[in-house]
Order: sequence, then C-alpha cells, then structure tokens
Amino acid sequence: EVLHLGEGLNPIEPVDASFFRSMAALCMYMMQWSRPECSNAARGCSRVMSNPQVGQMDSVKYMARYIVGTPNRGLVLAPKRLWDGDMSFEFELHGRSDSDYASCKDDRRSVTGSRVFMEGAPVAFRSNTQKFVTLSVTEAESGAGVTTAQDMMFTYRLLTSMGLKVKLPMLLEMDNKGAVDLA
Repeated sequence: EVLHLGEGLNPIEPVDASFFRSMAALCMYMMQWSRPECSNAARGCSRVMSNPQVGQMDSVKYMARYIVGTPNRGLVLAPKRLWDGDMSFEFELHGRSDSDYASCKDDRRSVTGSRVFMEGAPVAFRSNTQKFVTLSVTEAESGAGVTTAQDMMFTYRLLTSMGLKVKLPMLLEMDNKGAVDLA
C-alpha cells in the first residue's frame, strides 16, 4: 500500500504520532542495516511522519510485525567466488534496476529500486523517490537504470582506486524493453 501525505482530515493523537515516528524510525534503522526488502515501506512511512493519519498507523505496525516475525530474513552475503589475495583477480560487478512509475499520488514521482552486486553479493541497494517527474514508464525505468549505473561506477572506481581489477563489461539488468533499447 502506498501511503499518501495527510491533509489533516483524520490525524492521530499527539502521543500516537510520537509512537508512529518511533516505529517508522526503528523500521528505517532495520532497513538500513539488514532488511533492504523493507526500504520501500520504510520510505513511505518516513514521508508521512510529520502528520500521520489514523489509517497509516496500521501500516507502520504491520511493517514492524513483519520485521519482528521474520528474523531469519535479510541480507545474505554469500559471494559466488572468493578472492585469494591475487592482484590479477577480476571482480565481477553487476546491477539490477527497477522503477514503479508514478507510484506517489501526491507528486506523481516514480520510485527507483536498485542493487549492485559484487561476485553475486549485494554491496549497494536503494529505494528512493526520483528527483524528477517522468512522463512514461520507459523514462522512469531509464532513470532507475542511470541511478544503478552510477552506483556501479562508484563501486568500480572504489575497487580500482585500491589497485584491484574489475571484469568488464559490467552488466546492468533492467526489465523494460524500451529502456534497454534506449541504453
């Protein structure tokens, strides 16, 4: 469920608003360090923290119950190859991007989701509202792809600055044919 900014129609009591903000912050903390699958929901709750509505309290409670009820989920750092210290070893980087076109009903912005993997293990992930309003699904997916490519280039430059090698070309996976054709 996408949470929308409240218009003051059904705000919760101040003590409940404080509880809402605490729960949203806890979920954001968990998302940041070990539960990236909750990033979209945590981002949605953080958008409405200043004026939470009665119906939005159920969403933050649901997310907290999910996190507590699934303690064995989260990041799995299991690379497919291990580095033996040999400086001629070439690390494999790849990325995946996706977009949810115009999912925010308040400003019609799309949400970008991206992950960067090194040897199959996630090293960077994000879910954020795009800084621009897109006019089509292809444009939103292209924006997500660019964001992921930037994260991949940052990881590439970090590794090469340490004198390590990266296998080229790096692959970026996108699920929109129009965006792939444009790239």
